[in-house]
Amino acid sequence: MSGVAGAKRNSDEIPAGPDIGELLARADAAWLAALRDQLAAMKGQDRLPHALLLLGQAGAGQFELGIWLAALLLCDRPGAGACGDCAGCRLFLAGTHPDFHHVGLLEDKTVILVEQIRALSESFSLKSYRGRSKVAVIDPADAMNINSFNALLKTLEEPADDTYLILTASRSDRLPRTIVSRSARLRLPQPAGQVALAWLNRRRKHAGWERLLALANGAPFLALKYSEDGLEEIDKAMQQMLDSAENGPLDIIATADSWSRDQPMARLFWLESWLTGRLREAALPSDLVNDNRLPWLRVAAREPMIRAGYRLLDALREARALVSGALNKQLLFEGLLISLTAFVGEGADKPRESVD
Repeated sequence: MSGVAGAKRNSDEIPAGPDIGELLARADAAWLAALRDQLAAMKGQDRLPHALLLLGQAGAGQFELGIWLAALLLCDRPGAGACGDCAGCRLFLAGTHPDFHHVGLLEDKTVILVEQIRALSESFSLKSYRGRSKVAVIDPADAMNINSFNALLKTLEEPADDTYLILTASRSDRLPRTIVSRSARLRLPQPAGQVALAWLNRRRKHAGWERLLALANGAPFLALKYSEDGLEEIDKAMQQMLDSAENGPLDIIATADSWSRDQPMARLFWLESWLTGRLREAALPSDLVNDNRLPWLRVAAREPMIRAGYRLLDALREARALVSGALNKQLLFEGLLISLTAFVGEGADKPRESVD
């Protein structure tokens, strides 16, 4: 997929291009139909905002829906969806549309750089190559840093005609109010469990989808990624490790050595999924939740531990961006395991107070 205009096209400066056909196929999921209809109607009535923020939990389909909307905006023919056959659609599907820009994380980077946003802003200030709309998808927008956000503000405050900026995020708390207030917001729904399982089984018959869907906190697109990344193979061993960390000392050096050699990325995904689920459960208004392995997170006095959980979650996401690079994976996992055992162990040492 196109990077930003004016940038040299090499792997050091633009993110890897997404599989447009695959993303469009996912965006056709039944539980996103209402949002597709809403967006198509807004386009047909010339009511689409210049900046749109798509929110949802990780794997809810923000990027997929953003790509679907980009295809609709760049299609040369009117309709409730991209036709797939006009010149604009053919360019888009081929990943060569000059008026489409995908801004994402570069290889070995943990944030979207300010230089990427400045290049996008420069591109948006120029005329369209095809004399029609210009569209950018920033995914994930919550991976920008303060400098990137500030660079984006001018584009949001002074949008050029026929330019559309689509932001995706799963952590709205990481977006500045100045960005959120200047964007229209749409929250993506989560499908019912049976609907999600039916969709996954249509993709591929597999007995383990239910467990993967649980690991993905009900998000089928994320469950699909977990299957591709081999989470099932390590599920039981990872849970046993957590039991050890909760009930007694953990051999951090040996565990880090093992993880750094065997499916390190899958283990990071598993930990991120586990921690996300526990933090989501901690936010529920009742203690009547299934398999809440850390009930001490639910106590009001444990708010500092919840904040520590979110810091650990950020560290796990940063580690995913780094683990495929030329860094010392052993040291990376040692640091994460020290934080994890402190987080889990401190809760295990505290009395399990109840919440009425």
